[in-house]
Amino acid sequence: MGNYVQTLDIHAEELLSKWNLQGFSIGIVKDGEVVLTKGYGKRNDTDPVDADTMMPIGSATKSFTALILGMLVDEGKLNWDTRVKEVIPSLKLYDDNVTEEVTVRDLLSHQTGVAAYDAQSIYPVPEQRSDLVPMLEYLEAQYPFRQGFRYSNQMVALAGHVAEVITGSSWEDLVKERILTPLGMTNTVFTVSDMEQVENRSLGYIATPQGNLAQPYLSLKSIAPAGGINSTVSDMVKYVSFQLGDGTWNGARLVSEASLEEMHKTQVNGSPYLFSLPEVTDTTYGLGWFVDQYRGVKMVSHGGNTLGFSAQMTLLPSEQLGVIVLTNGTTNFLTNAVVYQILDDYLGVEETDWTASLNAVLGPLFAGMAAGMEAKEAARVKDTVPSLPLTSYAGVYVSKGFGTITVKEQDGQLSILWNDYQGILTHYNYDIFDAAMFVYGVQFPATFLIEDGEVKGFHAVIEPTPGISPVFFEKQ
Repeated sequence: MGNYVQTLDIHAEELLSKWNLQGFSIGIVKDGEVVLTKGYGKRNDTDPVDADTMMPIGSATKSFTALILGMLVDEGKLNWDTRVKEVIPSLKLYDDNVTEEVTVRDLLSHQTGVAAYDAQSIYPVPEQRSDLVPMLEYLEAQYPFRQGFRYSNQMVALAGHVAEVITGSSWEDLVKERILTPLGMTNTVFTVSDMEQVENRSLGYIATPQGNLAQPYLSLKSIAPAGGINSTVSDMVKYVSFQLGDGTWNGARLVSEASLEEMHKTQVNGSPYLFSLPEVTDTTYGLGWFVDQYRGVKMVSHGGNTLGFSAQMTLLPSEQLGVIVLTNGTTNFLTNAVVYQILDDYLGVEETDWTASLNAVLGPLFAGMAAGMEAKEAARVKDTVPSLPLTSYAGVYVSKGFGTITVKEQDGQLSILWNDYQGILTHYNYDIFDAAMFVYGVQFPATFLIEDGEVKGFHAVIEPTPGISPVFFEKQ
């Protein structure tokens, strides 16, 4: 082992500064022993982060959902290739054949073809998981069924609902009774309201030119099996240790070794990341886990990003090494920098400045995004006005798969309310407006349809992927 872990206290402040981050916590497991659980920086304006500071783990939650289903596989209540339609007869997806053939394995490995529709998984998502099911019909495919990898929170949430229907228990109760309680994870919860009862919890932040700005906690509601767990590194090192084991804990078997291995095994080639690193190769996905090679060593991992927080959970099974990093910054890559530095430390390779390496990759990516915004502005036809007075655009607009958007006019400005989330509409040109949501900052164009001097609705580019149709919201 090198010196990085022993000197992490020295690096921490510099890392926080370089990554514009308030705080982070870290846990390391090696050969069944907890090497480190510690926090750095602040969880709010005044209080320090420690190993017991609660933060959302985001999409690292997906592995918990896969684990629950693996337990049900062991009990003979389903198998990985059980057709979802057999469990949820009302299911209807974008294609009749896909509806009939889609399996639990397809849901957990993101092989349904369904496009990401990230905004649909935030703003219109219902409280009850059963109410999410009829909305799934309206999500179009980016790839043909089982012919590509496309990350979908909605499909993993559906997998969680499969477990609910089979057992008659909620996903939350299943995770608590079958995972959290046996592992002794007593400081892990599922909802914003439960997290707000915990004194030692972190605020979440986004980096702005004016500094880090605190954000409201994001309630994932029915989508929780894809990203709803809130935990601490003190709890998560137990989960990491379990994942590095054989499916037993304190002498009791929770899941078969075969099911655990199936989750950690390649199911489909592909990655949702917009960048690649030469050290990370053979990028594939298992069941609720990414399965890659890190410097030629099998790596099983999953990141997590939600409003104000980023996480990274990483296993090197052959080395019996596991790392969990929780941060209180939106889409902050300190998680990757620290994890890769620690992996290098334990693998005994020459130390890399991972902050510099990641920024070298991310810089052009962010520059490309900025160039796209500049190109959009350059393409705008200037000095146009809407066809009608702004008051004519006000009203209630509904789309079956995407909820209700209410448009209001006040003092020459249009605002929107997408279910419970607020935003604004800014005129782009003609009858096209740019929508900007305050929570999470999602932006999309909305093109209003006008017939016979009346607004009939608008087409919104909810999923900005070529080939995916705009969503039509009809005026009521």
